[in-house]
Amino acid sequence: MPSSLYGKSRLRKNFRILRVMRSILYYASLKNAIRFCLSVFILFIPMKTAIYPISYSLFLFFSGIYFYKNRLFFSFKDFAITYQKLLLAFGLVIASMVTSNLLSPYVSFGSWKIIFEYVVRYFLLFVVLIVLYQNAVISKRFLLISILCALSIQGIDGLYQAISGIDLIRGHLGSIAGEGMNGGIRAAMFHRNTFGLFMAIGITLSTLLLIFENDLSPKHYQTLFLSIPIPFFIFGLLFSYSRSAWVFCTVFLAIYLLKEHKRLTYKHYALLLILIVSIVCFFLYFDTLFLRFVQLIHLNSSDRDIIWLDSIRLIQAHPIVGYGLMSYQKIASQNTFSVHNSFLEIMLFLGIVGFAAFSFLLYVALERIVQIKNSVLLAFFIAFLVVSQFDHSIISNAPMLSALSLFAFFIFAQKSEPAPR
Repeated sequence: MPSSLYGKSRLRKNFRILRVMRSILYYASLKNAIRFCLSVFILFIPMKTAIYPISYSLFLFFSGIYFYKNRLFFSFKDFAITYQKLLLAFGLVIASMVTSNLLSPYVSFGSWKIIFEYVVRYFLLFVVLIVLYQNAVISKRFLLISILCALSIQGIDGLYQAISGIDLIRGHLGSIAGEGMNGGIRAAMFHRNTFGLFMAIGITLSTLLLIFENDLSPKHYQTLFLSIPIPFFIFGLLFSYSRSAWVFCTVFLAIYLLKEHKRLTYKHYALLLILIVSIVCFFLYFDTLFLRFVQLIHLNSSDRDIIWLDSIRLIQAHPIVGYGLMSYQKIASQNTFSVHNSFLEIMLFLGIVGFAAFSFLLYVALERIVQIKNSVLLAFFIAFLVVSQFDHSIISNAPMLSALSLFAFFIFAQKSEPAPR
């Protein structure tokens, strides 16, 4: 072979190698961009800053490019076939929202915005996560680490707020005193009940992964990663003074231990006993904590019972399709922003029709959990359902709904993860 031809052949081969390497780097960087934006989005879920919608938009943008380049839009067709019942349930919820808004004289721009966010922010997030998971772009392990990192930052910020009186990220005031507008710590979140709920999620996740479930391989640095945030989570949970968050933890542990008691060892119970005794010591030492605990066991509802009775009266007047989304402040006799009960809230806004649609959606999720026999998901499901009867709107609370979207991913993304490409 002439040297010139050999040189051209070698040059073409080198160009092909370069193109392959460029493609590998391109897709690797695109995957990393998706993961980075998703991590930032998860980090800012509790805080509701401008970075929250921006990071979500970028996550969708890079995911869309990845789907287009890899011709994965057919995956959405497969999704529709696989999750027919789930899509039907969600479609009925959206249809009930639209119907109630159309028939109500109390709706506003915010009423329609809620529907848009349900579809574009929460459900689309769930769908994209499922497709990315099925194509090995993300994993459950990655999501768990991202969630725990986000919660750990809030827990550390909560401790800083307790010491200095102001949080490090957004400048919110707070203290371990249980009285006044700034009583309790909330870190960078907008309310101490939300902070308490996320700390409750943090402590349950960390404890389960560290002691019971071992989803992360038991390497020393991972054990350290799971162990360090637990004191911050406990401190934040207690001094948020959020009784609903305390109930969340109690219900979660009760359900989980009831389901898994046969495989728990004395070591597990000893660790739980140490944890419980430590928390009891906090309650006995701090009068403000003990007072909140007494209010809890005496079923002090902080006037929620008055709000609930008013809501029931309103529901009886319009029981079929309700008053439309975000109508409560226009029709209620109580000066409050929320019903503080998810069942009553759905009945008030969407009537019996909407309540039936939401019930079907919950049934689909519960059916899946029972089918896969996952005690952790069952405990989370019941705990979320119980706590929503006192706080955290499932209609308009962005952090709560974003958390539920991630929770739904763990329920339905149950196929074995393909090997990373």
